[in-house]
Amino acid sequence: MDIKLIAGLVGLVITLGSLFVFQGQLIQRIEVLESKSFPDVKQMQLNNAEIQVLKAKIESINARNSNPLEF
Repeated sequence: MDIKLIAGLVGLVITLGSLFVFQGQLIQRIEVLESKSFPDVKQMQLNNAEIQVLKAKIESINARNSNPLEF
C-alpha cells in the first residue's frame, strides 16, 4: 500500500468520526432545548392581576399621605 492511500484512509476515518461526534453534540443540544418548559401563562396572568391590585393600593396610600390636612 502506498503512503498516500494510507493517509487518505486515515483522513477519511477521522472525518467520519468527527461528523458522528458533531451529530451527537447537535442531538444533545436539541434534547436540552426540548426539555425546557414554557412558563405557565395562567400564573403570569394571576401575577399581573395581583400587581394591578397592589399598584392601586400604593396609589391610594400615596394619595392619603400627600394630603397635609389629613392625619
